[in-house]
Amino acid sequence: MYAGAGAGPLLAAAAAWNGLALELNTTAASIESIVTLLTGEQWLGPASLSMAAAAQPYIAWLTYTGASAEHAGAQAMASAAAYEAAFAATVPPPIIAANRALLAALVATNFLGINTPAIMATEAHYMEMWAQDAMAMYAYAASSANSGTLNPLTTPSQSTNPGGLAAQSAAVGQAAAAATVNQVGLSSLITDLPNAVMSLASPITSVADATGLTGIMQSIDDLLAIPMVANILNGGINTAAWFVMAAIPNAIFLSNALAPTTAAAEAVEGAAGAAAAAARGWQKASHRRPAPAR
Repeated sequence: MYAGAGAGPLLAAAAAWNGLALELNTTAASIESIVTLLTGEQWLGPASLSMAAAAQPYIAWLTYTGASAEHAGAQAMASAAAYEAAFAATVPPPIIAANRALLAALVATNFLGINTPAIMATEAHYMEMWAQDAMAMYAYAASSANSGTLNPLTTPSQSTNPGGLAAQSAAVGQAAAAATVNQVGLSSLITDLPNAVMSLASPITSVADATGLTGIMQSIDDLLAIPMVANILNGGINTAAWFVMAAIPNAIFLSNALAPTTAAAEAVEGAAGAAAAAARGWQKASHRRPAPAR
């Protein structure tokens, strides 16, 4: 009890366990809040649900480990308190040494048994100190056994797919290979296009050089096989189709709306023609009136 390190290491261990528990609990609460924010407001769908399901075991492990660390800190504090109590209950070694020195002196001067009562009292006092120390140590052993019980710590469960890294590497390699092939095809198309244009200027040469034109067509096919180019073309085609389909009902609606206006315009044009014809007839009649009698 007096020769050891004392309660200092136990108090330091308790502080370390409590600090670890605080960090683990804070991390678990932070991850839980982030997952809740993502899945509840900003990120929806199957991928969101899969991510939340994969994060829950890790959050549970953080929570359990934080509680275990907090329990270990409390147990370390209990062990330090038990040591302090046992230290206070133990007889200091100098008192025991003084008792032994007194006994030796009494025995050395015990002529004709004159020190026998004092020797017996000294021995009785020593036995009392021994019993006190024994009781303190037994109590300390029991307290240490209780405070030394800790929760078992476990490793976090696997929250990712082990084959995901290999699949990702394979996908990246495949994409890089496809990009290289497409880049080569595009370069070949750019190189062969001027030659094909020049060959088309001469019909005989163009017929004889059909292989070059075939190569260009193959390069165009390779270019259209690029996902980005295909997506751009598909998007343009879909947009044009949408405008065409939207223009048909709009044209029908516009023709129906303008039909009365067209009929009115035709009626006005007919009335204007009739008025003009009547005016011409009146003018002719006025020119044909007979001369007055002389």
